[in-house]
Amino acid sequence: MSEPTFDIFSGTSEKDARWLESADGLPAARERMEHLAAVRPGAYFLYSPSSHSILATTDTSKQLEPAAKGKTADAA
Repeated sequence: MSEPTFDIFSGTSEKDARWLESADGLPAARERMEHLAAVRPGAYFLYSPSSHSILATTDTSKQLEPAAKGKTADAA
């Protein structure tokens, strides 16, 4: 018996969702989604075509926020 296939999307389910690829098995799909999010920060989610539901999400876009202007590690 083969493992179920899961779809990996970038964006959010509410808007701007873009299909990227499919992966066999939930652990492999989750690992691939995390890898994609690490390489290109943003929002991603895993979709199960068989249950028509979102099984996992991640959003690494917050890591891109610039440091506050005028503040340095030395300022006190």
